[in-house]
Amino acid sequence: MTENYKENLLPSLIAGTINGIIFIVSAMSLAALIFTGPLAANLPQGNGILLVGSIIFALFSAFTATYPLILIAPQDIPIAILALMAITISTGIGDQLSAEVVYQFIFVAIGVTSIMVVVGGFMAGTGWLIVKFSFSMMTDMDLTLSNAFNFLNSDVLIQWVPGLVFAVVLLLASRRISHYLLTPGILTGSILLFYGITSSQGLSFNDLETGGFLLGPFPEGGLFPGTPLPYVLDFRWDLFLSYLPAIATKMVLNAISILFNYSGLELVVKEDFDLDKELRLTGYGNILAGFAGTPPGYITLSETSMAYNIGARTRLSNIIVALLCGITLIFGAKVISIFPKVILGGLLLNLGLEFLMEWLVDTWKRLQKMDYLV
Repeated sequence: MTENYKENLLPSLIAGTINGIIFIVSAMSLAALIFTGPLAANLPQGNGILLVGSIIFALFSAFTATYPLILIAPQDIPIAILALMAITISTGIGDQLSAEVVYQFIFVAIGVTSIMVVVGGFMAGTGWLIVKFSFSMMTDMDLTLSNAFNFLNSDVLIQWVPGLVFAVVLLLASRRISHYLLTPGILTGSILLFYGITSSQGLSFNDLETGGFLLGPFPEGGLFPGTPLPYVLDFRWDLFLSYLPAIATKMVLNAISILFNYSGLELVVKEDFDLDKELRLTGYGNILAGFAGTPPGYITLSETSMAYNIGARTRLSNIIVALLCGITLIFGAKVISIFPKVILGGLLLNLGLEFLMEWLVDTWKRLQKMDYLV
């Protein structure tokens, strides 16, 4: 019993810490999608809104999910629609109302849409999306056909090649070694190696941060935005109702994405879930988040799968995610800026490669069966 506890504790701590960092970075990236243009001055509040949502969803999934590792988070699909709505509204009524009133309207609108989101070849696609995101994190560039050759420039190569090496080493090692200390050990060694090499090159922490090799810099100070409840009485329902078609589209996309993500997780953990129950719980979580004015969320397949691959099997990892987001919300995100961007990108790249490998193996098995039947 004690041995099982030890085996579960460290992977859960590692998984929670890594996912917590990813949640913080993602929250700030997603906030930047909504709070841009006329709303750019409210980006610090936007960061706080996304962090509050991350805390709510992490704790809600930690204490309600039927499978202990299921992790819910604000997602990019509904936020992309919210961003379009926000920029349209802010430019449309920005000349008529003050910037603060526009912000208050968007704050309430985000919460209302979250409350409304109550919902009763995927592995390969997910893997490719995660791979693309990992390259974007490491290089601050989108991986597309039009700019693929830019990734071969010498100054860009140094940003992603070490992450690729890290991902491949972790992928091969996990195929040969089954131990809960494997990923934490490789992760710790890689971070130490990163700082050892950069230190030998005479690069200081400021040099690494300004050069884009670390996750920072982040906004300093607390980010808690409060709640949208004080602004509800003055909310422009007439303006909000004009966006119901876009909100309805978001609701449909949410439902489809949730089902796909749970199906993908079933393939990863080799277990079946009660989808009706999980959909209801996701709906309840969104209602709770909506009252806090945060965007909708649902199961995040990448972070949940990463926790599983690291070896976490308890709800502790989700609680740690909420704890890290809470610390960032209150004190700011400066503390995580020491994390090398290439290492975090390499972890995500490893996860994407895992999905692609799973898809290739499954496809090969299907082809063999077809050949056998012929």
